[in-house]
Amino acid sequence: MVHYQQTNFMGRLHGGDMLKFLADAGMLASMKVSKGLTVLASLDQVLFKKGANLGDIVFVDARVLYVGNSSMEVEMRASRGSEVIVTASGTYVKVNQDFRPVPVGEKVMGETEEEREAIELAIQRRNDKIQKIRNKKEIACSEDPTNFLRYRLSNTIFVGPNMTYDGRVMSAGMLLKAMDDLGGTLALRYNGIENYRPDQDGVVTVAVSDIFFYSPIRLGDIVEMNAGITYVGKTSIDLLINVNRLDETTQECKHVTTAYFTYVRVDPQGNKKEMPRYVPQTPHEIELWNESVRRRGR
Repeated sequence: MVHYQQTNFMGRLHGGDMLKFLADAGMLASMKVSKGLTVLASLDQVLFKKGANLGDIVFVDARVLYVGNSSMEVEMRASRGSEVIVTASGTYVKVNQDFRPVPVGEKVMGETEEEREAIELAIQRRNDKIQKIRNKKEIACSEDPTNFLRYRLSNTIFVGPNMTYDGRVMSAGMLLKAMDDLGGTLALRYNGIENYRPDQDGVVTVAVSDIFFYSPIRLGDIVEMNAGITYVGKTSIDLLINVNRLDETTQECKHVTTAYFTYVRVDPQGNKKEMPRYVPQTPHEIELWNESVRRRGR
């Protein structure tokens, strides 16, 4: 379990920090079971049910529910007292020193009815993810889906030692935090919020959908992140965030991940506020709008 008390400018824990804690907890649980190095291969629907405020004591825990050959299905959650405030699940893969998958060599057995039911759900999520991966086409760096969106923001970072687990591969939690920082900044700008004032509105992360990691990010890589607005509802906004990595030595560009982040506009007291109206105009914006509507209706 992990205890934390970090907060953002509104006196709440930043969504990116929560994502980092969840990813790190899942990694620790999977490493304990596999007795080796693991990397995050996918992160399922992350749901922020409640926020964490200044002074709250919050615990993050994770458990491995199912072990395949080299992969593990892990459930993560954050709780405040008896109240679960964030839930997530993900797939971690045991890798060798060359970051190639290797057998886990352990199995997890359910001892209670609740544990057996949780394992069955984990297996179902695993099968759903396998189907999604089969239907997903990895995009090239030149095919960034955020290109040509009217509301778009980019960021480039260098992966130094402090962003890695072991001095070699970038922490998945650090990447998720950087993605959320970029998405949250774009959502704030869309709402006309550029500078901090204690009496103004803000945005909070409420969901992250189906992230698949196609390529590990290594020490010394350049990470390019692009975020674009795809959908705006009454109080919520969807952003598509695309991540590529550039190997500085070979100049090879690899697609890392593409994911939807959803934010809600709130006032200083945490009440939902209406978003400025958005109407998709170009065929590309309409296509991504429709994709967001389909995804929300799942």
